[in-house]
Amino acid sequence: MKKVERIDLKAVKDTFESLGTDKSKLGLNLVEEAEFMKLTLDELKSRVVKEGVVTSMCQGKYNIDRANPALSQYNMLIKNYQTCIKNIAELLPKDDSISEDTFDDDDL
Repeated sequence: MKKVERIDLKAVKDTFESLGTDKSKLGLNLVEEAEFMKLTLDELKSRVVKEGVVTSMCQGKYNIDRANPALSQYNMLIKNYQTCIKNIAELLPKDDSISEDTFDDDDL
């Protein structure tokens, strides 16, 4: 597998701001959404690590084990996050030093 460099999100924002086009406005909006999703993913991941993959839920006089709801939310959101990152990469100029290959899941 190809080694993926980590990039600074500020560099991605700077690239879009320097373009000054409608495409760059879309890119900046996607970056904002990606930032929000990344923060949310970090919170959900922290909950899963703290509480575990399976949690206990009270059902009257007894408890049942169930999948941690935070894990379900994480799995749903990570797919949207990955799509958002892919869309951001596709909007970046091809001749720029920041390319699709420079994205990593931990970048945003």
